[in-house]
Amino acid sequence: MSDVKLLTVSEEEGEQRLDRWFKRRFPQLTQGAVEKLCRTGQVRVDSGRAKASDHVVPGQ
Repeated sequence: MSDVKLLTVSEEEGEQRLDRWFKRRFPQLTQGAVEKLCRTGQVRVDSGRAKASDHVVPGQ
């Protein structure tokens, strides 16, 4: 079983695309890896499946 992590976008990070937010938080991930995580449903925003191009805002 894999670990589940709950992450929140901070005020300092502001509004930005989900893939760019991931790259800043996890620089070791490639763009392709971020897109695959989203495509396979392993990334969720507000309990829904997320696309790499979705925008996130502080508090999400």
